[in-house]
Amino acid sequence: MVILTMAAICFAWNLPSLNAQAPAPAGPPTPPPTAENMKGKTAAQFYKKIEVLKDIPATEIHPAMEYIILALGVGCPYCHTLGKFDVDDKREKHVARSMIAMTMALNATAFDGKREITCYTCHRGAAKGAPTLVFSGEKSPTEPTAAEIFPALAVRNITNLDPGMSPSKAPATVVSGPAAPAKPAAAPAAPLPAAEEVFTKYAQALGGNAAIGKITSLVHKGTVEMLVPAPPAPQGTPPVPPAMGTVPAEFDRKIPGKQLVSIEFPGRPANVVGFDGTIGWHGTPLREDTGGELGLLKEIAEFPPASKFRDDHTKVQVDAMEKIDGHDAYRVVGLRPDGSAVDRLYFDAQTGLLLRSYTTMQSVLGAFPEETNFDDYRDVNGVKIPYTIRLVSAEGNRTYKWAQVDANAPVEDSKFTKPLPPPPPPAPRPAD
Repeated sequence: MVILTMAAICFAWNLPSLNAQAPAPAGPPTPPPTAENMKGKTAAQFYKKIEVLKDIPATEIHPAMEYIILALGVGCPYCHTLGKFDVDDKREKHVARSMIAMTMALNATAFDGKREITCYTCHRGAAKGAPTLVFSGEKSPTEPTAAEIFPALAVRNITNLDPGMSPSKAPATVVSGPAAPAKPAAAPAAPLPAAEEVFTKYAQALGGNAAIGKITSLVHKGTVEMLVPAPPAPQGTPPVPPAMGTVPAEFDRKIPGKQLVSIEFPGRPANVVGFDGTIGWHGTPLREDTGGELGLLKEIAEFPPASKFRDDHTKVQVDAMEKIDGHDAYRVVGLRPDGSAVDRLYFDAQTGLLLRSYTTMQSVLGAFPEETNFDDYRDVNGVKIPYTIRLVSAEGNRTYKWAQVDANAPVEDSKFTKPLPPPPPPAPRPAD
């Protein structure tokens, strides 16, 4: 969360410079970068200086940038000049464009159009991919590689990718000699329940649909353990890196489909993420979520958690029994309607309660996973609510522990509404 929070800060501070340049006096003003303004537009139609990802929806640009941040372990300034996102004065930005084009070309030709190669394939969280095997705990070497010193003459003339290189085109393995002995038959597995049965038991375990239907709001108050940014350093002193710590947190729900998470960092404004049922937003600084980011916020807003899984997925089925923290759990899988990913839920086979959900934030360049673990269920107005939630994410793990959960407390709709942007600073007065 801290990584993407910092990324959001630098990105949102500079969104106007990623947009079209200031129009001529007679032209219309540049629209703010909201999901509504981006609707139906390609990246090239909404933004300037988009050279490789021109034809993707404009709403997918920010998720793609967040994916690069996580895949390379860098921040916005690695490729961009803060305040001038449209300027091409950094070599890294040009290299990034080439790398994006390279991975897309590989996927389109050598991998039958499937996304098999991404930034993370080589970078693994490092700004530069490792050309040499790296031992555990070591960093990628920075000295020139053998390939740079002694060019690979044997492959010098490969300039075009042949679709025939695809692994799917490789011939089947030829086995010589006598056939391997047949493996002994495995013991028959216990029959798995139907998905409908698992979801029905889940609702009953929570307290039943009647009790769930009486919950109109939930206000959770407690703490979160996570990477905490240090208070702002005095001007002229080096910044202090974030460190694991525990800080106050609040999670508010209003049923149906509204949620807000607020985290208090020492010496900084509250880190706020909200969803009003349609618009998802971050408040520090203010920006809207789009693409896969918005999808994750919609999932978080569901009450009870995963209650809309069957509506939002196809081919929903129970496909396995697994161990989750020592519990036998039924694994329920579902395919997203666009076919982009398979999401998973894990329900305790004994109690019926949800133990874990697994999803991914998809972008045009790649995806990163997010796993949510639910524990310490307690009764609140006749409904069982998890008092401990552990998130495992590429952004950084965090554990919420709620000390108090109030049901049906009054919560104003305005709390979930995206705040108005701050007014622009006053124009400097001309010198006398």
